[in-house]
Amino acid sequence: MLSKFFHKSNNVNNQPEKSQKKIWAVAGGKGGTGKSIIASSIAVQLARRGKKVVVIDADLGSGNLHTYLGVTPGITTLADFLKNRIQNLTEVLISTQYENLSLISDSNDVLGLANVSAQIRGKMIRQVQQLDFEYIIMDVGAGTSYTNLDFFLISDHGLLVATPEPASVENAYRFIRSCLNRKLMYKFHGTSYQSLVDKAAYPKESGGVHSIYELVEKVYQVDSNAAEEMVNEIMNFRPRLIMNQVRSQSDIQVGESVRDVTRKYLGINLSYIGYVTYDDNIKISAKKRTPIFQEFPNSGAAVCIRNIVNRFLEPG
Repeated sequence: MLSKFFHKSNNVNNQPEKSQKKIWAVAGGKGGTGKSIIASSIAVQLARRGKKVVVIDADLGSGNLHTYLGVTPGITTLADFLKNRIQNLTEVLISTQYENLSLISDSNDVLGLANVSAQIRGKMIRQVQQLDFEYIIMDVGAGTSYTNLDFFLISDHGLLVATPEPASVENAYRFIRSCLNRKLMYKFHGTSYQSLVDKAAYPKESGGVHSIYELVEKVYQVDSNAAEEMVNEIMNFRPRLIMNQVRSQSDIQVGESVRDVTRKYLGINLSYIGYVTYDDNIKISAKKRTPIFQEFPNSGAAVCIRNIVNRFLEPG
């Protein structure tokens, strides 16, 4: 009976882009996936194409985007905003060596920076959405903290970076599931179904709801319209997956497996938008504090990242 909702919802949200401003969040289920290198590389590629871009180091307390861009952090950083020492994100914008590209840098020397309150997190999100740029690229921290999930969920395009290693794949799936649970918590907060959604977020606890399908089934038994609304929320969550550091065809296919498993068990339309080959030139570029496009523009990784950006910029 519920399959008709999921089938119907496959086609409900092929919506055009909301506006000219785009927020792209780049995240990882665990550390070490190379998300910061990919985030900075995407930002440079967009700026080189004449787009007005800001890249935000939202990996709070562990930021290093300035290193990959060859930039010295300003005296005032994102930490000053998060600690209420300044009131506007525009006060911490700094220029980079690349035309059209600005940076909001993090600070690594502030104790507890990653543990911001919901109030401060909400303030940052509101100001990010108001920044006057065509593209806002957020390098989100690894893991499933509420801060990371909320930054990912506000984006127009959420890009999840994983490597073809078992631990990375497992954590990528966990990140997607946690994002979905967080999304449903927001949507159904204060409704009569809130307790069911909360149980779905902790399926191993006693009395938990053990799967997304079980959650929808329980809601459907009470209110079919609410169940359909819930399915729409699930189907309209469309994260993108990038497999990084791939070395073989089997590594590439790991991304396809993640996509298929996510669709099967979570009902999510995860898009596998591309892969980046393992490339020693990335390490060389990182040591020189320059993006790979500057040192090795025709290397395998550089070509892969350009292809990913092309997919987003293609009309239609």
